Amino acid sequence: MHLLGHHLADYKVLKYALRKFFGISYSTADRLLARLSIPEKALVSSLTERQVTALSSYLSAPSTSTPPGPTPVTPPHATDAQVRAALEDAKRKGPDPMDTLEIESDLRRNRKADIQHLADVGSYRGRRHAMSLPVRGQNTRSNGLTARKLNHLKRRNMS
Repeated sequence: MHLLGHHLADYKVLKYALRKFFGISYSTADRLLARLSIPEKALVSSLTERQVTALSSYLSAPSTSTPPGPTPVTPPHATDAQVRAALEDAKRKGPDPMDTLEIESDLRRNRKADIQHLADVGSYRGRRHAMSLPVRGQNTRSNGLTARKLNHLKRRNMS
């Protein structure tokens, strides 16, 4: 199945297949499946057209996608007032991180902009990125080669 330009193998469990998207970890995939009421062990091939559409719309624009309707997880004896009260409690706890989910090019662009900002303001971390050295205090005497390969701003088209 193709989803937003990625081929997800039909035989894989959806929770693990979603990791093909840059920015989706195991825990994010768990939250995403719970949000869309998709079983945790569902295979990619077992998704219905409605589930594929919901998943696609959520991944393309999480803040504007419509929330799913009532699910079988909601207890049958729960009244609408109880459900509304539970939703209000969730809103009071703070913003949902899934509403600001960034994947693929958006996430890459923001990470690149963050590193560029560090370099522009002249912070220590920005200078370390610019010099292609380890940024977080690692030893450079014996193992700085990996950082010199990965932290180079020119490599990321930043200079």
